[in-house]
Amino acid sequence: FSQLGGALRPPPVQRQPPPQPSSSATAAPSRSTPPPWASTLSAPAKPTPPPWAATPSTGVPLQKPPLPVVTGPAGEAKKRREELSDPAKQAVGRGKLVSSMPGPSEEEVLDDAVLRKEDFVWSEHEFNDGEKENKRVLKDFTKKFKEMAAENPDGLRSSKLLTAALDLALACVKCYELDKADAIYRRCIGECRRRGLPWDVKCIQDMATLRCKQHRQADAAELLEELASKAPPHPATFINLGTVYNQLRQYEKAESWFLQAVNLKGGIPGREDHWNLGIAKKNQGKYDEALPMLEQALAEFQEHEPHHPVTIAKLHSSVAGCLHDMGRFAEAAGQYQQAHELYTATVGTRSPLFCSAAEGLSKALKAQGRLGEAYEALLESFEVHATCDAVHPTPLFEHLEMALEMHDKMPQISLARLRPLIDAAIDNLDARGMAEDGNAGLVMTRSGKVLDRISDGPGGAGHARRAAELLEQGRGLVQGAHDAGLADLRHEVLEADMLLQRIGRSLEGGLSSSHSGASAAM
Repeated sequence: FSQLGGALRPPPVQRQPPPQPSSSATAAPSRSTPPPWASTLSAPAKPTPPPWAATPSTGVPLQKPPLPVVTGPAGEAKKRREELSDPAKQAVGRGKLVSSMPGPSEEEVLDDAVLRKEDFVWSEHEFNDGEKENKRVLKDFTKKFKEMAAENPDGLRSSKLLTAALDLALACVKCYELDKADAIYRRCIGECRRRGLPWDVKCIQDMATLRCKQHRQADAAELLEELASKAPPHPATFINLGTVYNQLRQYEKAESWFLQAVNLKGGIPGREDHWNLGIAKKNQGKYDEALPMLEQALAEFQEHEPHHPVTIAKLHSSVAGCLHDMGRFAEAAGQYQQAHELYTATVGTRSPLFCSAAEGLSKALKAQGRLGEAYEALLESFEVHATCDAVHPTPLFEHLEMALEMHDKMPQISLARLRPLIDAAIDNLDARGMAEDGNAGLVMTRSGKVLDRISDGPGGAGHARRAAELLEQGRGLVQGAHDAGLADLRHEVLEADMLLQRIGRSLEGGLSSSHSGASAAM
């Protein structure tokens, strides 16, 4: 929150990045010709570790490295079985995970099943057919998995069922059914670590993707570090680390990992590298370098991968974000609108991807003074934030602030349309154990302020009482954060007290007509 200045985040912890790739590690060069700025592609020799802190996610989705191949002498299997009996070697608990099942018995023999790319069918589905059809397809996949589970008495100790579980979990991630995906991975991780390579690498990689979508970037980084310690250097691992650094707002570190990925692939950037590096440059304020990279990435994806509309929509949003930061709001709105339309036709209006485009569109329209249109886009975005599995206090707070700012300039905006969404957001936070800290308190006080603004209209007494409830609860949480020294929030506590006193007087006086003028003065 801008209100908190980051003070409510956990204290930073220094972590070492994974080892640098050797200079001899190269891959076949991309067929793309280097752009004029390709001379900048030289990674720092020793990227310094960043401070880690959890922030909402932005940027490019994580990449999937190829499934690793297990090789080595016959004694390696024996060594692995010996390690399975050592609790320290099982490494249960990384990334805030818990074991889902007991360890193997001494006489138990692991099967020699391998992971094959062709076995992952459900997670390869594009899910581009609209919200209703995507949900129907995922429901069908889930039904097939349950049928397989009923036929396997060994449960996830069956390699066939374990493969299907990993496949279904990643399909859930792609559909943003994050709670379902989390539940599956928590059951799978113990068995995957028990089996070792390549099962643990596959599970850890996909769990890192999930953690990013859940706004748990610090956990994602921890999983990726574990992955880097298990698997040989691979560009996808470095790209993923760069993506997480971007989301943690450590932009120079993100760029260094993206550059190392390019070097590992032969030194010539491809269209995905243009995208990654463009975002890192944009986040550092280097717009003159960033915009050409992002526009080139968009053009190349449109030319070479037109059958991937979701990826193209993401690139429209990336270009739009750069244009917005450059103050070119009309152009930004045009790019966000294209992303908005593509997402509507593919993933639907309940997807966080659609939400990101709607939010960006709202900000671009607001910057142009097109407040009525901006408010409509804000409502679309807020609804997703309020009800999604990856609910987070920060965007809820920011949206409520934006709504109040728009109402200040355009009083005819109907803040009453936010009432059911506010209730859904508070319930969602509460159901996930996220309604007990200062961040949630700020969401509640802003919600109370919004409801106070509409308490002189239809249903005014009900709005006023709900506003008082949220202000009272939120005030206590904000006061607790202030008393703990997490941030100077005296102004927030004072404003909540003033609103509570006035709402109390209004309720006692039957919501007098003078309330409207007093509310506008706040």
